[in-house]
Amino acid sequence: MAANSNYDALRAAIVRGDIAPNARLVEADISSTFEMSRGAVRTALIRLEQEGLIVREPIGGFPRQPVVIQPGENMTWTWDGRWQRADGFHKGELVPRGEYLVIVETLFGVEQPELGTIAERTFGIGDCLAQISAGAPIFVAEGANFTFAPTVTITGNANITSVTWDLDPTVDANGDGNATDDIDLVGPTPTYAFGDDGIYPIVMNVRGFGTISSKTRVDQDVVFSIDGSASMVTADPSSMRKVTAKAYAQRLVPYDRGAVVEFRDSAALVKQHHLSGNYSQILADIDSIGAFGGSYLAGGLRRGLNELAENGNASHIWLEIFFTDGESTSFRDRFEIPRAITLAQQLGVPVYTVGVGVTEPSAETILRDIANQTGGRYFPTPDPVEILTILDDIAQNTSQGGYFVVSSETSVTVADVPPDVTAAAEMNTPPPTTMTLRIAGEKWHDVRLDLLRDGTAAGSVSVVRHPGSPDEQTGTLSMPLYSGNLNVARLVYTPLDDPINGQVNGANPAWVNVTLPNGTYVSFHHTFNVMHPDTWVWEIDLSAVTPGELAVAVATVAVNDPGSDDITITVDWGDGATETRTVFHDGLGPDPFPSPGGGPVSLLEAFLHGFAAAGTYAVTVAVVDDDGGTATLTFSLTIV
Repeated sequence: MAANSNYDALRAAIVRGDIAPNARLVEADISSTFEMSRGAVRTALIRLEQEGLIVREPIGGFPRQPVVIQPGENMTWTWDGRWQRADGFHKGELVPRGEYLVIVETLFGVEQPELGTIAERTFGIGDCLAQISAGAPIFVAEGANFTFAPTVTITGNANITSVTWDLDPTVDANGDGNATDDIDLVGPTPTYAFGDDGIYPIVMNVRGFGTISSKTRVDQDVVFSIDGSASMVTADPSSMRKVTAKAYAQRLVPYDRGAVVEFRDSAALVKQHHLSGNYSQILADIDSIGAFGGSYLAGGLRRGLNELAENGNASHIWLEIFFTDGESTSFRDRFEIPRAITLAQQLGVPVYTVGVGVTEPSAETILRDIANQTGGRYFPTPDPVEILTILDDIAQNTSQGGYFVVSSETSVTVADVPPDVTAAAEMNTPPPTTMTLRIAGEKWHDVRLDLLRDGTAAGSVSVVRHPGSPDEQTGTLSMPLYSGNLNVARLVYTPLDDPINGQVNGANPAWVNVTLPNGTYVSFHHTFNVMHPDTWVWEIDLSAVTPGELAVAVATVAVNDPGSDDITITVDWGDGATETRTVFHDGLGPDPFPSPGGGPVSLLEAFLHGFAAAGTYAVTVAVVDDDGGTATLTFSLTIV
């Protein structure tokens, strides 16, 4: 028989089931049965493998692993899943799916084996379209950026459509019953920073399409993003965008799902209806689209992509159909449309754009770019018949295959970074007390007023008496009187050094008039006698008139922490007084541990304290984050 006829006969035998597709296809047997040369047999087997009709098993060069196991010992053996044929045909390649036989030969004796027993077990290898690794464990400080470094190897007839990352595989954020498939980051090498220390397990999900079955139709998740802005009144007076969208929605079949996004100045799911197979609801949601307000194109595009990312079925094809005239009223679109296109590329979502009364060439360019860059197609008008060609596109690109998801886990260990603290203080001293010295009497003499704080001179003023009104010959001392100090006003008069210009026993009256900061007035009076062999001293205890204001220090404490931490600040003022304050990161209560969300800490807190006495104080500021990181700062504060 001719070579093609021989091949056809071999193929027909496999299709009929005369030859099991995963049996040992021995080249010599095939050659004799179908009268084919060895070369023709090999060529035929390769074609049959490519067509997915057979799975060949190795017929020689079985891997052997000699090992001596003592009684009671165990061993583990791992096969790398590659062909081991001695003749080199397919050697080193990954085997296809099918059933495989493992044979374990147990030998008794050490020097010369005398008896052996054979244990056989079969096992299956499923579809192997991609081999992935999320990468080695990562070690980083909190708040520091790091980049994932996975490896993705295509081992079968497959295309990778997206790589996504679930940063918390213990929580099912999208509510699909699978806690490890949430899309927190997209792209093969995203950059991220955790805001708190801890050990975080991370799951990488690789989504792709491969020829793994005879499936002829791929289920789809489709989002209809429809322009609901005021321009639709003139651009689409007959509501053809809704007619066209419904024409497509009416072609959805069981297992397909749909959702509707309406966008204008902002975008939202219609009635918050997520992707579902409720086709009558989808049609009603399309009918409810209005026409008013502005137009934010990127908002509508991204809201549809987010719905697919958050609620899409990984085994379905994802697509978005975008209906608009392309005219934007949002300045953000020039920046956000390219970002939305990038997100669509990362998620593997083709966007089909439908022009609705497009009049501006620039608008048409935008819609073409969105479609071309995401693998979709641009439709110049909303045509109910033309839109159905999307189904042909899907069938052409995805027939004889299906979507798959493979996962790999790694971990990120985040070390705590202690906070950084700086502080500065200012003194707000109380208003001064005014003490006025007034003297009268003999025409020539001098009196000095000293203010003593705890026995130490803090200020002084003198008045020399001469002819004239005593109200014009006064001395004023303006100084604060601190609560807690012994404040004494001392008047000193030395008559013997004055000229004798009056009566020997003449009198010299003196007044100390005190005006407190609050306006309270107190006057003290004493009369000195001229004749005295030594210095006259008059002391006034001012305790009764000390106003009670304190010297107030204001300490400003700045704290920075790369983690999303709660911060506790303690200020020790150095005079026995302390103040402790906790600032919660979320402003409400203690963070959970770990708390990966939230940004770094940046605090500016003011602490006030009144000092009762002058002096130099060592002020200590201690800061602790909720993970135990500490920072301490000490500075001096002088009260005069």
